[in-house]
Amino acid sequence: MKLCRAILVTLGVSMIPLTVFAQENPPSGQAGSQTNPSAMIVPTGKIAVVNTGAFSNPEGGITQLVAQIKRVEDQFRERRAKLDSMLQRAQAITNELEKQGPNLTPEARARKQEELEELKVDGQAEQQKMDRDIRKALGEATEPVGERINVFLDNYCKQRGIVIVLEAAVLYQARGLAYVEPTLDITRDFIEAYNKSTATTSSASPGGAAAATAPAGTGAARPPAPKKP
Repeated sequence: MKLCRAILVTLGVSMIPLTVFAQENPPSGQAGSQTNPSAMIVPTGKIAVVNTGAFSNPEGGITQLVAQIKRVEDQFRERRAKLDSMLQRAQAITNELEKQGPNLTPEARARKQEELEELKVDGQAEQQKMDRDIRKALGEATEPVGERINVFLDNYCKQRGIVIVLEAAVLYQARGLAYVEPTLDITRDFIEAYNKSTATTSSASPGGAAAATAPAGTGAARPPAPKKP
């Protein structure tokens, strides 16, 4: 799914700067002196990995994120169908020229070729414009969810004593991760915890699931958009 791949890049980047904590200010009485690396306090805790690529999986992903991606897909459904129709028409003309070209008059063949070139140019322009519009729409639709996911992840890690979270998909692609002990992968547990939190918030809010868009403890939910008459 093209839309999913686009959002995964955004999420993968946004989830990387998870914390390696170190003491930024020297203890009292040491101000102005050189920092001694051996005296820095590095917290002890767990290391975990998460695959943010699973967040947008329609089967078992983060419900809020999947819903926003589907909403954008639906928004561009008609434009995609129109583009597909142009591509199909271009392919039909190509086939016609290949099979019947020798039997067509020079004028008819020229008209077909001109139509084909126009379809190719218009189709390419529409594809590029639609790609830009999709990226913009995805950013606007998923950024609030991404922010809530990051806030929830911060609390999730603090509650479990996790001090470092590595983005598995990005590291695998960069060949920076050769093996991960399965017990370090928090992906499934995190998704379930996040979805449970949002489901609890939604069921407790007036109007049910449509009335809440933020997990518990991550800020006020945005009110639903008014329905068109």
